[in-house]
Amino acid sequence: MHKLLISNTFDDFLLCDGEIATAGTVLLKGKINQNFFDMDELASLKDEFIYWKEIKHIAYETIRGNKVPCKLKLIFALSKTKYEEIIKKSGMDIHPSEIGGLYIHILYEKNQIVIITGTSLNTFTMDKTLDKYWDNAVTSFLAQHFDCSIM
Repeated sequence: MHKLLISNTFDDFLLCDGEIATAGTVLLKGKINQNFFDMDELASLKDEFIYWKEIKHIAYETIRGNKVPCKLKLIFALSKTKYEEIIKKSGMDIHPSEIGGLYIHILYEKNQIVIITGTSLNTFTMDKTLDKYWDNAVTSFLAQHFDCSIM
């Protein structure tokens, strides 16, 4: 919980969606509310979701105390600004606009954490190079930051 809520481990990921069940359930919707921003601010936004670092304090306030939540579900996405780098490293021959999203689903429930990766492409392909690269990249990220077993 410390790495998720206090440290900057996940700060560079975008929050798509979240659910925290404690005494009540708090839903976190990461989609940017365009009505909140002026035209100049909107023009500078590269992604449609908010960065975790900008909203994690709400999750922290919801969870803080000496009880863990009954359920914690977070769906993170990689920023579109990193797609070109990921494509280059993966060796896949696609344009960044062909990537719909690169995701990390985190589910904590019944004292167990399950993390699932997801990829979404805007075009059909049988090539799973990007999927495999993203799985390996997330596995490496987790191994770097956590002492965990990966299946």
